[in-house]
Amino acid sequence: MVDAQSIPSRKDRKRAEIVAIAGDLFFKEGYAGTSMSQIAAAVGGSKQTLYNYFQSKEELLLAVVRDVVDMSPEEYLIGPPSDFRAWLTQFGCATMQGLTTYKYISLQRLAAAEALRFPEVGRMFDEIGVEPFYRTMTAKFVEAMEAGILRRADPRIAVEQFMEMSAGWLLRRAVWNIRPAPTKAEIEKSVSDAVSVFMDGYGVHELR
Repeated sequence: MVDAQSIPSRKDRKRAEIVAIAGDLFFKEGYAGTSMSQIAAAVGGSKQTLYNYFQSKEELLLAVVRDVVDMSPEEYLIGPPSDFRAWLTQFGCATMQGLTTYKYISLQRLAAAEALRFPEVGRMFDEIGVEPFYRTMTAKFVEAMEAGILRRADPRIAVEQFMEMSAGWLLRRAVWNIRPAPTKAEIEKSVSDAVSVFMDGYGVHELR
């Protein structure tokens, strides 16, 4: 039997539709180049209907950012710390799959394009998506350091270094539209190489 509470209400469905349409417009036209009138026209209703759901364009942008970066931390907390290398590989691949989706790449382009005129775009991106992600992962790296799997170091820097090695130019080239988003095989190769280099530098039992 389907739980009635799990079925989105008509209002929830309409709100999700507005967020999806607004996201497409923001990504194509930019934040500054998109008006609430344009969004209302694309949705197929009046501006007043739009304002019944979102009181401002900034509030709507916030909803778009949340929609793109919403990621359950539990996805990255699976597995015992003793199997850290396997967990790190799983974490790296799952993260890269998320970072290279059309929406996430588009959001990164939007944040960069509006950085000077509307820095709130990047600020929202950082506060809603980037910082919570790094806090979650830093805690996991702290566990590995306390368990003697990784050498003692600044765990936040360790996470950032691992992510940079995993993503780096593979992601930048996609964001800059130099090449398509990386394939699953390319992601796995990049992450595998990053894990090897990272564990050579941070792994207590793998230091040479």
